[in-house]
Amino acid sequence: MARTKFQTLRTEVEERPGASQRLAALRSETLEELRLFELRHGEAMSQAELAGRLEITQGAVSKLEHADDVRVSTLRQYLEAMGARLELVAVFDDDDHRRVPVHLGHSEFTR
Repeated sequence: MARTKFQTLRTEVEERPGASQRLAALRSETLEELRLFELRHGEAMSQAELAGRLEITQGAVSKLEHADDVRVSTLRQYLEAMGARLELVAVFDDDDHRRVPVHLGHSEFTR
């Protein structure tokens, strides 16, 4: 069985018409679907380490990561403990698929 290098396959795919737009859309969809624990794993951080930063128990981190509904303030704290910033965007399903940033309460940007 003949083998093809990954880079060769990648180059062939990227050279196809419209490939960059399709790949960007797929990348965006994939990022939108990440669960909190997947995001934490991607940052190579343990639940125990994150719990220490948040000053909560490891069990509380696990519960948060598997919750179906999380408060925005809790999510903001979780992400900040990993060195990230939460940004909320309202996406309208109109012809333009408008994206409008949403700001809740006070933040460092509104003070």
